[in-house]
Formats: sequence, C-alpha cells, structure tokens
Amino acid sequence: METLLIIWLFFDLSEILDFCDFLSPTFEEEASRNAAIERVSDVIRYIWPCCRVEVFGSYRTGLYLPSSDIDVVILESNIKTPQLGLQALARALSQKGIAKKIQVIGKARVPIIKFVEKVTDVSFDLSFDLDNGPKAAEYIKDAISRLPPLRPLCLILKVFLQQRELNEVYSGGIGSYALLAMLIAMLRSVNECQRSPEHNLGILLVKFFEFYAHRLNTWDVGVSCNGKGTFFLKSRKGFQTKGRPFLISIEDPQTPGNDIGKSSFNYFQIRSAFMMAYSTLTNTKTIVNLGPSKSILGTIIRPDPVLLERKGGSNGMVTFDSLLPGAGDVLDSQYDEKQDILCNWRFDDDYEESLPRGGGLAEDSGASSPDKKRKTSKSKSSGKVKENGSVGKNSYEENGSWKERKREKKRSKYL
Repeated sequence: METLLIIWLFFDLSEILDFCDFLSPTFEEEASRNAAIERVSDVIRYIWPCCRVEVFGSYRTGLYLPSSDIDVVILESNIKTPQLGLQALARALSQKGIAKKIQVIGKARVPIIKFVEKVTDVSFDLSFDLDNGPKAAEYIKDAISRLPPLRPLCLILKVFLQQRELNEVYSGGIGSYALLAMLIAMLRSVNECQRSPEHNLGILLVKFFEFYAHRLNTWDVGVSCNGKGTFFLKSRKGFQTKGRPFLISIEDPQTPGNDIGKSSFNYFQIRSAFMMAYSTLTNTKTIVNLGPSKSILGTIIRPDPVLLERKGGSNGMVTFDSLLPGAGDVLDSQYDEKQDILCNWRFDDDYEESLPRGGGLAEDSGASSPDKKRKTSKSKSSGKVKENGSVGKNSYEENGSWKERKREKKRSKYL
C-alpha cells in the first residue's frame, strides 16, 4: 500500500499522457505513411492486378509508434504457396527500387516479407491470404473506445518491448494483438477487485508488470478477455505446449480455439524484463531520490535514435529529453544495411515461371525474355545462394538471421 501511494504521488498522470502525445503521428507523418502504402500497393498490383491489398495492425488501429511497421495482407492473389508470392514480391520491390533491407521469412507459421520503403524509411510486414488481421483490427478499435486506459498503456508497453527487442512474434516476442489481450485481461481483473475502476495510469502500469511477472502461473493458467472469464486452465482448452509448458497462453478474442501466445517462445525473457520493470518502479527509495529533475517513466524507457530525433506533441516541438529527463544511456540502432535480400529458405529462380502476372519484371530490367533472365540469374547466383537459402554475403539460417545471434548477446543488458 505504501509503494502504491508513492507511485500515486510521484508518477504524474500527465507524464504518461504527454509521452503518448509525443509518440502520436503528426499530420505530415500520416500523409507520408499513406504515400508509402500507395507505392508498395502499386508494386503488388503490378504482379497481381486483381488482388485486394488491406492494411491492418497498429497502423489501422492508431496504436503505431514512430518506428512501427505497417502490416499489409494480400488477399485473393491465387498464388500456389505464400513462399512463391513472397519471392515474387521481393524481386519486384528490389528491381523497382522501392524497398531495402528485404527479409523473406518463408519458414514460419505465417510466412512474411519484411522490408523498408526507401522514400520514407518506413518498415513493412507483408503476408498472404489471412483475413484475421483486418478482423482483429476492428476488435481492437472497439476495445480502445470502451477502455480509455488501453491506448496509453499499450503505447508505453510497445516502446518498452521494442527497446528490448521483444516485440516481434517471429522471433518469439509479444505482438500488438497479444499485448492488447493481456492488457484487457489485466484491466478487467483489476476493476473486478475494486468498487470503482482504477484510472491512475502509473498504478495500472505497475499492476501490469506485477501481474505478468509474479502473479500469473503460466504453467497451468491461461489468459482470456472473452466473455466474463479472465483465466482458464490450459489443460481444459488444450493450450499446453509440448516441451515448453511455461509459455504464456492467450486466448484469441476472435477465434477462442487459437492460442496467440504460443509463438512467444521468448516469454522467459519477456517475464524477466517485466520483473525488472516492476522492481524498478516499486523501489520507493529509487523513486523518491529521483527528485523533480528526473522522470519516473524514464527509469524503464530509454532514449534511442528514433525518439531522440523526434519532435512531437501538439506543437511539433516537444523532444524526448524534455519529456523524460535523465532517462539513461542511448540505445544503439540494431539494423545493418549490408544485405539486400535475406531468406530463411532456398530462393529458387524456377519459381519465376509460375508468377501469375501477364508481363514479367524482366521487361522492365531490359532482359529480352523471361527464359533468358532465369538462365542468367542461375549462373550469377550459383556462387551466392547457399544451402541454407541465403542470398549475398551473410547467411539467414532456419532459426533466424545472423542478427538474432547478435541480439541475444545484447539483450541481457537491456533487461
């Protein structure tokens, strides 16, 4: 009780809200992202003229950060396999000069292509023929309208996870959809235990860390935000993961039989990060000794290149240092630009002949025919394409890229 009183007194509500306002997109940023979506969509429709291109995820729900990816799904493309579509799109984006830092992740539960649009430096995640993303976006928008604390808490936690590289589902992190479900369940649990709903965002943030770091028994109990129940026995729903019973189980609000937590195989690291945050925010001595010159939120949110360069807020002049003074050392950027296209399965040139489009990309690049292009591509790539399916100087192995090994070494110091 004493700790919560300290947090109530010192963790200023405006500190969280001002930081969320700082993260919110300006009119110019929103226009820039819309233009990037159009450029990428033009390339997609060049290959599949009759397909539908839909944006979902944080961009559609309004929960995106300055550095957030734009999630796109291609529907009704009639491709034989997602890998075929990903390869075709990787080549088209590269040849048309639209994208850089292209990663084709074909060996995954949901095969995707990740790339950065060159004009805006905005990152994209693109998949095929799964309409659950757009449906989930509508569910999230409705939940945000019903639970006012949801948006600010989600934005803070997304920054927290991103800075520790624990936000990508394909590398075992917690994605936005799962994070929203976790937050909804926590808010429901807190409000059910009190006569009136809790609205202090500082206390709710601390309670989130406490709940998922110390209180939830992930071995036996799963989390749900469906119906009236908040928890369930994993054994009753068949959500126990063989060999990894400790993983968090989160019932999909849209498809109750689906466990959206099972892909977060790095939950042990996520839980450790939550523990450290809870320990920091509930250390009375630490909070009191910060004084007026340092930010409480800055004890768990670090400055990074994107946040330091940003000028946000309603007047477009607010800086990170003015909002969270004394937030600690600057985090290094983890991206490397040496590689053009990375794949985690074999990049087969023979796929080119089965592309559904009428005209080939070879025509744009000056090749006389698709057959000639394929023959040339094979001869040129024979020394570059390795058995693990990588293209270029660096390898992208089945269990992740060379960057993942580098990240593992650095994660501990960010906890």
